[in-house]
Amino acid sequence: MRQRGTVGIDLGTETIKAVALGIEGGEKEPRVLGVGAAISRGMRKGVILEPQEAASSIKEALDSLLKSTGIVPPNIYVGLGGLGLSFQKSKGIVAISRADGQVTKEDQKRAIETSETNLTRIQNKEILHRVPISYRIDNEVPTHDAVGLSGIKLEAEVLFITSQLQHVKSVIKALEEAGVETEELVAGPLALAETALAKRDKEVGAMLVDIGSATTSVVLFEEGLPYSLEVLPFGSSNITHDIAMGFRIDLEEAEKIKLNYGFVGETSEATSQPKKSSRHSPKDDLVYGQYSKKELAEIIEARLSDIFELIEKHLKKVERVGLLPAGVFIVGGGANLPGIENFAKEYLKLAAKVVEPDALDGFKEKVKNPAWAGALGIAQWALEMESGSPLLRGRSGSFVKWLRAFLP
Repeated sequence: MRQRGTVGIDLGTETIKAVALGIEGGEKEPRVLGVGAAISRGMRKGVILEPQEAASSIKEALDSLLKSTGIVPPNIYVGLGGLGLSFQKSKGIVAISRADGQVTKEDQKRAIETSETNLTRIQNKEILHRVPISYRIDNEVPTHDAVGLSGIKLEAEVLFITSQLQHVKSVIKALEEAGVETEELVAGPLALAETALAKRDKEVGAMLVDIGSATTSVVLFEEGLPYSLEVLPFGSSNITHDIAMGFRIDLEEAEKIKLNYGFVGETSEATSQPKKSSRHSPKDDLVYGQYSKKELAEIIEARLSDIFELIEKHLKKVERVGLLPAGVFIVGGGANLPGIENFAKEYLKLAAKVVEPDALDGFKEKVKNPAWAGALGIAQWALEMESGSPLLRGRSGSFVKWLRAFLP
């Protein structure tokens, strides 16, 4: 008999993906119960602009999931992304309440609430996650848990993950139109870490880069917790657009060329040469007999340089250039580009690795692709939440129901 089951929905700009995970009685590891996908409609840069259009895509993806598994677990979690997603850190100081100066959980809660009141640039934003980074007692050495320690004042440093309020409302409206009751709304890039990063990677310092269709999200982890998050306005579709303009072809043909012949960095030389031939013909340097492989590589590399330049700027902003021992982990549809590992390694001067979702039982071959890491990560996150883990919990179903009352 199945003990637990969850569904993770990844609202991608190009594709909406859904993954159902479950744990059978007596099993410890989850299995993939089914998958579903649909072409995204009504979205731009990860943000829903037309809730009714998006609703039809969500319903189509869930119908596809239902066909593959026979059932859809009732606990549905939805990941939020897009350019409206951002982070902010804040500190809050409170007096320790007990007469003996011993810190309680209630003191920590009050310190977190105080840090929230000190937030700036919060207008028209909704807080998805509150992540306590550290606590200090009387300005001494920071700790991750101050309960039981003694002092006079308690300071909490908290990371807040926020989304544009209008986007949250649009997502809820689209889910309602699709007839979906969701348990929680979570920040998609954070949930990705459940499937892409090992515990040790998060502890020593790692960066997760999700190259989606229209955006690229960047999340840094240190000491097991998220340190920063940013969503960049470029993705793999920008590469397609550049190819289309460079070769003066339509987007459909440009996408086909990118998927079948795209490469970057050191792969270019190996890809452009025939494997076994004593003679080299100029035609060997062409795609479909008319498009230069060298020019294709240059177009792709130019756009990737733009993306990784912004990633490097984020590392500089948070003062973590060259300070990530575990390196860079790359997921998303853009991670399928041959040579991207070496490109990232050379550009950022860090270890780099393309991550495929862990091998799972069930429909594991369906999700064994970096492009499915988002939906799978949300579903795995959901299983953690179902097991009672409160860390990084997102906006709950009760909040969603409350906000629905204010929707037109």
